[in-house]
Amino acid sequence: MAYAGKLVQLSEDGTEHEVLDVVSGGTGIGRSLGGIFASDPYLDPDHLEFHANEEGLILTRDSAVNGVFVRLYGSRELADGDHFRIGQELMVYNDLPEPQSMADGSEIMGSPNAGFWGRVTLLVEPNLGVRAWPIFDTGISMGREQGEILFPTDGYVSGAHCRIIGDDTGVYLEDLDSSNGTFFRAREGEHLPFGSLILLGQHLFRIDPA
Repeated sequence: MAYAGKLVQLSEDGTEHEVLDVVSGGTGIGRSLGGIFASDPYLDPDHLEFHANEEGLILTRDSAVNGVFVRLYGSRELADGDHFRIGQELMVYNDLPEPQSMADGSEIMGSPNAGFWGRVTLLVEPNLGVRAWPIFDTGISMGREQGEILFPTDGYVSGAHCRIIGDDTGVYLEDLDSSNGTFFRAREGEHLPFGSLILLGQHLFRIDPA
């Protein structure tokens, strides 16, 4: 069996622990795999599957509730429904398109739109939001001390952590050199290059070549 990649478990201080080999033909991840994954409640029994190639790993299957989150360096274009994590907070971005009239010409009643083009929602579960913030003008910033969205009691959130900005080319999530990183949920089919840091359940891994 040819191993093309591996997942190296990291502690908070960067110490390396368990190593999981990933084959080019595909390796499944989940609680049923046993070992360090066996008691992780944030992993499904059959969580997802990676394939490896000469450049990294490909997320070939993701039917999991919690998925896999990848550390962001720089910025990343967001699509409607994309999830991301800062510190211990789980967030989702949604577009806010212009309201459309019904086929009979009726308009759906709502509050006046002050130019909102998107929103970000704090989630307590992947599909359960508890608070939302509209995005307009140049965007919205998040942090422990600075920004429109504050998490003052989350010690894993930097003072100025990340922001969402929009222009004529798209909407982007941008990390502001935070200490613990901004993590986006990878999409099925996405390529994750060697050196990427990923969160699988409660565990942090680095993707290395075999």
